[in-house]
Amino acid sequence: MQVTLHGHRALDFKSDSGERVNGTQLFVSYDDESVTGKMTDKIFVRPEIQLPSNMKPNDVLNLQFNNKGKVIAIQQENNKSNGMPEIDKK
Repeated sequence: MQVTLHGHRALDFKSDSGERVNGTQLFVSYDDESVTGKMTDKIFVRPEIQLPSNMKPNDVLNLQFNNKGKVIAIQQENNKSNGMPEIDKK
């Protein structure tokens, strides 16, 4: 699933049930046919999943999920235009 990253934050706390929650929360947007514009979401990533070291807002990420809907891999796409459309210079 291809998403645009808008932000991220580290999480490390104990839930109300006393369970430790540790990982990263990604704030993203993506195309969805049921939405006019973009769908926005926050996605939890477990600490054992490698995050791109230089990811920043407006980067395009390719997220892979397992059959239970959990992120299993993240790949940073080439984002040369920094969110702006490229102009054909022919």
